[in-house]
Amino acid sequence: MAWRAGVEFTMMEKSRPTSFGSGNVFPHYGHGNPLNTWFPCTMVDARGKGIPYVDRDGRELKTEQERSRPVPGQKFMGERTTVYKHKRPELTPDLLERVKNGEFVLPLYADLSGMSEHERKVIWGLMVGEEGRTRIPILKTYTDAGFDPQKDLLQSYMLLGSDPMRGNVRPQDRTGGEIGDAGGPIVDWDLMTNLQGFYAAGDALFAANYHYHAATTGRYAGRKAADYAAKAGVPSLSRVQVEEEKARVYAPLKDGGGIEWKELNAALCRVMQNYCGEHKNKELLEIGLIWLEDLEKNEAPQVCADNPHKLMRALEVANILTCDEMIIHASMARKASSRYLDFFRLDFPEIDPPEWHRWVTVKLEDGKVKTGALSIDFWGPLKENYEKHR
Repeated sequence: MAWRAGVEFTMMEKSRPTSFGSGNVFPHYGHGNPLNTWFPCTMVDARGKGIPYVDRDGRELKTEQERSRPVPGQKFMGERTTVYKHKRPELTPDLLERVKNGEFVLPLYADLSGMSEHERKVIWGLMVGEEGRTRIPILKTYTDAGFDPQKDLLQSYMLLGSDPMRGNVRPQDRTGGEIGDAGGPIVDWDLMTNLQGFYAAGDALFAANYHYHAATTGRYAGRKAADYAAKAGVPSLSRVQVEEEKARVYAPLKDGGGIEWKELNAALCRVMQNYCGEHKNKELLEIGLIWLEDLEKNEAPQVCADNPHKLMRALEVANILTCDEMIIHASMARKASSRYLDFFRLDFPEIDPPEWHRWVTVKLEDGKVKTGALSIDFWGPLKENYEKHR
C-alpha cells in the first residue's frame, strides 16, 4: 500500500540466509528448543543427560533461575545480541563438538517436566499459548494429541537440519531480516514518510526490530499522527480510485479456471532464489526482473480464489511480487558489495567502499521506479533532534 502510494523505501537490497526463509523446517515453537519463546527451557540428550547453560564468560549455570539473570555488574541482557556487554546465558557453544565426541547423544529434547511448575506453565501456556501463531496449531493441537508437559519430552531438531531457529540452510533460502531488521519506509523525526500525513511504525520501518521497538514507535507515531489529523481537515474521497481498488482486490473471485496462489508463490520463490540469491550481477538481476514482469502480466491475472481465505492469500502473493520487484530494483542500484547487508555482487566485488557507505532508496513515481541515495547519517544529531520533536 505504501509503495503504490509513493512512499520512499531503503535497505530493500539486504537479505541473509536463514531457516526462517525455508520451507524445510518444522513449525516454529512446535519443537523443543531453548530460544525466545522457550527460553530458558531445560534441554537433555537422548539418554536424559542435561545440556549445560553457560553465561557470557563460559561459566556453567547450575540452577534454572541463573539462566534468566544477568551476571554481576551486567545492566541489561539482549535476547539475540552477540555483543559481550549484553550477552545473555545460552546453551554451551561447544555442543556440536561434544555431540561428535560422544558426550551427548542425539536427538535432543526439551524437558519441561524437569522444570519448576511456574516456569513450565510460563513456557507451555503463557508463551506458547500467546505467541501469535501457536495457540491453535501448537498448544491446542499438541494437547489434544495427548502431549503432557508434566511428563513428556518434546524432541528438538537442533543439529538435525530442520530447526527453524538455528538450523543450517541453503544460501538461496533468504529473507530480508530474521526478525524485522529489514528494508522499509524512510521516516522523519515524527515518523512521517515522504508523503504528507502518512506515518509508519514497528516492523514496517527499515532496520526495525522486535516488539519493544514496535510498541515504542507505535505509541510515538500514533501521537504524532493524531496531532496531524486534528489539524488536517476532512480529505476528499476519490470514488474512481476506490472502484479501481475494489476491482483489483476482488478479481481472483472470478468464475472459471486458473491457478491457485501457491503456484504463483512457488514461481516467485524460484525466481528470487535463482536471480537474486547469494551472489548477484547485472545480468542475473535483469533476467529476474524480466521473469517478474512476465509473471505479473501473464500469470498473476490467472490466480483464482473461491473463499475469503484464499482471496487473502492471493492478494498476499501479489504483494510479494511487488516486494520482489522493489528488492531487485534496489539490488541493481547498489553497485557495490556490502558485508553489513549480506549483499554481494560479482560484478562489483569490493566490500563496503567508502563512496557506497550510504542508503540506497527506491520509490514509485508516476508509475515508474525511481532510485536515489541518502547519507548514512541523514537523520542528523540524535539528542538534539529527539528533544526538538518529542
